[in-house]
Amino acid sequence: MSNGSINHGRILRNLMRLMDVTCGHSLYEVLPRGVQMWLPEQERGVYPDLIVVAGAPLLHDGQADRVLNPCVLFEILSDPTPSYSPEAAALPERGGLFRQCRAIPYLQAYVFVHQTEARVEQFYRADAEHLWGMTAQTGLDSVVELAITNARLPMMDIYAQVDSSLLV
Repeated sequence: MSNGSINHGRILRNLMRLMDVTCGHSLYEVLPRGVQMWLPEQERGVYPDLIVVAGAPLLHDGQADRVLNPCVLFEILSDPTPSYSPEAAALPERGGLFRQCRAIPYLQAYVFVHQTEARVEQFYRADAEHLWGMTAQTGLDSVVELAITNARLPMMDIYAQVDSSLLV
């Protein structure tokens, strides 16, 4: 999880706006950073940038800030981000939070949004329970499609008002 910057805030605002429009009249609910995603096996909470839940949020021990059932997680990357390793060529070698979250039975997609380039990587649960696939979109003309919510997120909208001099 990255600390705030102007571009981080803009990307988060844009994602929240796009996901709210997509999920507004469906069974999905979008929760911003500030709500914990509880990891029972580690007995701790973490703060993704954006959480999407299907149906009512399941709460750990009834605590309103500890969600157990994320179906989509968004993480906005900055340099350095401990949970993402651009050198890792294969999914099992990626570390940090994503590795811990893959065991969550509700989780269907984990989305990395780069802050310094127009690039979004989506890891999604494949048909088999423990297999994950990946798609990557680059460039402002691309569109990110989230199968779980039927969301179509234009990269131009994700990166709206982001300082283009920082995008490679």
